This record gives sequence, structure tokens and C-alpha cells, in this order.
Amino acid sequence: MSFIVIIPARFSSSRLPGKPLIDIGGKPMIERVYGLAKQSKAKEVYVATDHKEIFDCCSSFGAKAVMTKPEHLTGTDRVAETTEILNLTSETVIVNLQGDEPFLNFNDIDNLAKFFIKEKRFDIGTLFSNFTDKQNQSDPNLVKLWVDKEQAVKGFSRRRDFIKSSLLMRALHIGVYAYKVEFIRDFVKWNQSENEKKERLEQLRALDRGKRIGAIESLSNGHIGIDTEEDLTKARTLILND
Repeated sequence: MSFIVIIPARFSSSRLPGKPLIDIGGKPMIERVYGLAKQSKAKEVYVATDHKEIFDCCSSFGAKAVMTKPEHLTGTDRVAETTEILNLTSETVIVNLQGDEPFLNFNDIDNLAKFFIKEKRFDIGTLFSNFTDKQNQSDPNLVKLWVDKEQAVKGFSRRRDFIKSSLLMRALHIGVYAYKVEFIRDFVKWNQSENEKKERLEQLRALDRGKRIGAIESLSNGHIGIDTEEDLTKARTLILND
């Protein structure tokens, strides 16, 4: 099993500027994410950034970092450029690990890569987890997915009731992806779909193109993606109590 992890990390953020550099328990967040990726079986781990301060921070703790264009609108665009800079072959498997996921179980990275490589019927692999009692499923910041018994994703939405079907399981989507270089280079050339623009979810661009997305359950105990000050407070509390 051979794959590469790329961690997109941009400096600008409307809610948490400089997010990758924010301190969590004595380490910048990007160092924590890089550290868990290095525990996986990935052949290489790279941080793809648009800012010299993040690049220098990564260099300070020994991470391999790549400078990408600042005008990219999404992490996916940044990953696609990184595959070009690194001159990766079209068949190389990439795990796109978000730079604000410092609490992901590193085994999830290996499991997702293994699932994607084994299940050749999917163009993309991703993760989900069950909702906890403390999570409000109506919260539009929590992205839902619907998956069938064959592990195929049938939809994504910010709405709780987007799909009503007893044959599908609704779960919390965790935005970690596996795909081949060839796929992601094609993906970023496609126009946004209407559903993507409506939901503000770029994975719908793939579904609307008829691409197949498979999903497996995460091993992580709870899920904290850090997008707000409230998320940051929870993350720092979790580190202190660990």
C-alpha cells in the first residue's frame, strides 16, 4: 500500500486568521496535524501552504512544505497544484488531510488509503462518524452524508432532512479524502455544479458528475474540526485533559 499525504494549510481565514499557526497545547496546529500524519504509513507527508510564515514554521519542526499560489479558493486546488510541483504520477494515491484536524486518529489515514486502494469501484474515498449526543444535527456547520450498505455515498448536505430513506444511514462527514492524482487534476478543471454552489460543498461537484464516492467509519473518538473560536476552546480543553 503506497500513498502520499498532502495537508493544505492557508493563512487567511475569515473566522480564525493564521489558523495553522494557532497554539494548541504548546504546539502550532499544523505541527500537530503533521505529526499524526507522520504516524501513518504514508510514503511521504507534505504541507501545501500559501504563506511564508507557515512554510517557515513547518521547516522549524522538520516538515516538508511546498509553497503554492495564494489565490487558490479551496484546499483541493492547493493539493492539485502540489501534485504538479512534486511531479507526481497520475496513479499516485493522495490522502488530502485538512490542516485543522489535529485530533484525527492516524489509523484513519491508513484505513482510508487501504479502503480506497482495495475498492477500485470508487473515484474518491472519505470518512464519516456517528453523531454524538452533544451535536445538533440541524447545525449547518456539521456536514451530513448518506451512505448505503455497500459503502457508497448517495448525498451530502448541510441540512438534516436532505434525504429521507430507511435504506441509507445519515452520519457526520469528516472532510478527509483519498483519490488518485489523475482524478484531482481533472476535478479542479470542472465548473462548479449548482448543488455545490447551493450547499457550499465541493464534493458535490464529483457526485453531480456521476463520480463514485465511498465512505468508511472513522476510528476517532469524537470529531473536532477547528473552524471557530468555540472549536478552538474545545480543542485546548481537550489537550489539557488528555
